[in-house]
Order: sequence, then structure tokens, then C-alpha cells
Amino acid sequence: MSRAFTKERDDAPEPQIVVRTLTEPQLMTASGLARLHEQRDASATAIERSWIDNTIAAAVVVEPPVDVYVAAFGASVRVSGASADDRTFTIVGTHEADLASGRVSVHSPLAEALIGSRVGDRVVWHRPAGDRSLTVLEILYR
Repeated sequence: MSRAFTKERDDAPEPQIVVRTLTEPQLMTASGLARLHEQRDASATAIERSWIDNTIAAAVVVEPPVDVYVAAFGASVRVSGASADDRTFTIVGTHEADLASGRVSVHSPLAEALIGSRVGDRVVWHRPAGDRSLTVLEILYR
């Protein structure tokens, strides 16, 4: 995220770095917004803090749906068929996504396959490497 700049001369002006203000709402879970606040407090540079502040200002926390038996934004969905073992994926906003931690963007093909499903449903995950059939085993909202 941060970038080093080198001045050609000592008397040259400091480079101006502008962090654009986000104009669209940034959908997040409550825990994702809390993590963003922690990152802001720990960030090392003014540029990082500015970017995080802009994201926080545009954040919209999405609450769980009324029908918690349907996979939607914020759901942790345990599935079989994604790998040799059952896997759990949590559907989150773009800024929270971290596949290694099992958090997938709401805009990802996996989340699109899971949204609207119920326990026992079979869904098709359209992947670049080929379609994969998944069975929904559990849906949880934390």
C-alpha cells in the first residue's frame, strides 16, 4: 500500500500524494469494521491512515438477514466438495476478503454460488479451473 518516493534534488518539493475519497458504500461485517479500526491505529504512514479513514467513512455495516437459515452477507458457510475436507467460508465485503482465512468477497464466484442457499442445498461454484459442486452443511452468523 505504501510507496517510497525519491526526490531528485534536496530542494525539490515533497511529492503530493492524494488519497481519493471513496464514493460508493463499502459493505462490511461488524468484525471487519473493528479490524479496520485496529489497522488504522497500527498503521505506520499517513497515507495508510488516510486510506483507512476514507474506507471507514464509507463503511456500511450489514446486519444478518431476518432468515438466518439462508446464506447471505456475513454468513459463515461450511461446505463439502471444496477440497478433501469440509471447508468454512465467510461472505464478507471486498476490504475484508482474505481467502487464507476463509473470508471471501461478496462479489466472488464462490460467494455468488453460496448466497441464497440453505443447509442441504447443492450449489455450483463456477471457477476458472472448472465448475465444482458443493453441498451446504451449515450456515452460521456470528
